[in-house]
Amino acid sequence: MKIKILATGSSKWQRFICRWGVSFLIGEDVLFDTFGDPGVLLRNMRKFNIDPSRIRHIVLSHDDWDHISGLWYLLPNRTDITVYICPGFQQEIKDRIASFGVRIVEVEPFTVIKEDMFSSGQIEVSCEDKTILEQVVVVRFLKSLTIITGCAHPGIVNIIHTVQNNFSREKVYSVLGGLHLKDNTNEDNMKIIRELKDIGIRKIVPMHCTGKHATRMIRDAFGYNFIKAREGDSIEL
Repeated sequence: MKIKILATGSSKWQRFICRWGVSFLIGEDVLFDTFGDPGVLLRNMRKFNIDPSRIRHIVLSHDDWDHISGLWYLLPNRTDITVYICPGFQQEIKDRIASFGVRIVEVEPFTVIKEDMFSSGQIEVSCEDKTILEQVVVVRFLKSLTIITGCAHPGIVNIIHTVQNNFSREKVYSVLGGLHLKDNTNEDNMKIIRELKDIGIRKIVPMHCTGKHATRMIRDAFGYNFIKAREGDSIEL
């Protein structure tokens, strides 16, 4: 299976101009997150010869603007699309999605999207009296699992353990997407990197909110198992 990076924004300048977020096409008909700048997403889909009419599933990691803004430009006249959201999404966002007449799935703790592709369900963590929630996509290929993240706010190690609890035979070997390490200390990030290696992560593709310093640390620690990905790149599982 192929994962294509449709849009990604990672720098301070990109955040300032709202060209921030991520969006992935998984296979041919599953879109994970819809980026922060709809114009960029739609232009890139044309540039990369992606036909939006083939998309049947849209999974939203969480309801921050930089992961849902393109959604409103993809849903008109598309009642054949299913949108997968966390139960804890803001009600106004749920209502706006519903107004397009699409099917909405509020994911359970573990939800099948299609064959060999799953949602982790809503993963929550409490931080400074605030609850942070997110879902990730899990792709099963042969005997390995790939986790695709939007921001990994609940913590990438916590996410991996949560996902792994739903599988008895397959192991998580690959992680792709935002890891939200940009505001951590080097000591905290090194601890996370060691935990990822102990878990057995063999391929890692850090993007978006991982942060440039944390990305360098991951590159140094994982060597050939580190992959630098750009818009338009495809990752083969």
